[in-house]
Amino acid sequence: MEVRKSTIVTVVVLVLLAGGGYLALNNPFSTGAGVVEKLALSFLEDLQFKDFRESALYSHPLDQDRLDIGKTLERLFHVKPEFLDILDYRIMRTEVDRDGRRAKVLVKTRYKVLNRKKRKQDRETKEADMILYWLKRHPDCPQGGTCPAEGRCVNEVGEVIYKPVKDTKVSDSKTSRVERERGWLVASDEPYACDPAKEDEWFMNLDSSLKGEEYRDAKTE
Repeated sequence: MEVRKSTIVTVVVLVLLAGGGYLALNNPFSTGAGVVEKLALSFLEDLQFKDFRESALYSHPLDQDRLDIGKTLERLFHVKPEFLDILDYRIMRTEVDRDGRRAKVLVKTRYKVLNRKKRKQDRETKEADMILYWLKRHPDCPQGGTCPAEGRCVNEVGEVIYKPVKDTKVSDSKTSRVERERGWLVASDEPYACDPAKEDEWFMNLDSSLKGEEYRDAKTE
């Protein structure tokens, strides 16, 4: 029996619409979401096994010495890391911005607090929601910097970025506590050198991901 042309056209249109719906939902050509999800799961596994040295490597090389992940987790969960037992975790949602250079991953974690036997609720399994933020950056440049052919990092307006140094002329007595902790920094005469051949990579924005209290405790069944 001969199939009418209108029937064939209808079938082709339905197939195209179905394929378009699949692409809209799964977006297989958007590699950013897949990459940050794998990085997020790997990061959480490092936290689960208290491998803070490895977990720090997800941040940019220029930022890795600025944040103590163990102490940050202690502040967020209100418990020392050695008493925190992360049972499991799963990704709830991943979003990448229109430019493909910023992303966030919402993670739900189940955990227990060890060595607390005074109250029943302290022994129960709890849940926590955490958002991990990611930035696509050049491996050699500070945040917001790019690496042109000249091999020196420049900022958003094309100005060369210079490495900071502590200003020894300023007395500690004239600085605030925060300034003393960070060091009284001024620009040096040494620019950030970079390799133009290196491609931008995804790095965790630890200041946004772990600095604030993004957790919500809840009793699980």
